[in-house]
Amino acid sequence: MQDGLPGKDVQFEMSPIKGEAALYYDIPGHARLAAVLALLIPLNGEWHVTFIKRPSHPKDKHSGQISFPGGGLEKGDKSFEACALRETQEEIGISEEKINIIGDLTKLYVYASNNLVYPYVGYLRQPESYNIQEDEVERVITIPLSDFSNHSIIKTTDLNVRGFKLNNVPYYDLYGEVLWGATAMIMSELVHLWKQIQ
Repeated sequence: MQDGLPGKDVQFEMSPIKGEAALYYDIPGHARLAAVLALLIPLNGEWHVTFIKRPSHPKDKHSGQISFPGGGLEKGDKSFEACALRETQEEIGISEEKINIIGDLTKLYVYASNNLVYPYVGYLRQPESYNIQEDEVERVITIPLSDFSNHSIIKTTDLNVRGFKLNNVPYYDLYGEVLWGATAMIMSELVHLWKQIQ
């Protein structure tokens, strides 16, 4: 990560709307600021990525979707990294002191919710118990990072989202769960870095 990030081109490989890169990278001045954490945990001798499934809620634009722990920047947050750590602790109960931050990925504008998201990558030295915030998290999903090296995990589907139909949307098939959109775009960059290490 210190040698440079693959950036927008790699993220855009998982974009649900092709040919519309400006939607993600032309950032309006009124965008809300947010941060997320791709948390890696050691399980069964390999690294797993931690995701959350959001509960279904009619007022949530990302209702029922798979995402990283994270949320909006608050006044008490000293940095985007601090925001990502705080939100992770609030949503899945992992203490900030136990998380080791590796670095950050390329920021991404989520036009559907008007959030400019700053993604971070961190890890735990050992597995920890989750204590989920039930109004924001339905459950935690952990997937081996190595699974993302298999191209067959990437599929396409048509999605109906808030009254709009999106055709041929690329997604990661997480054993039946659909990981798509901004989280998939962020994950695409992390996967690219992981393959470089391999």
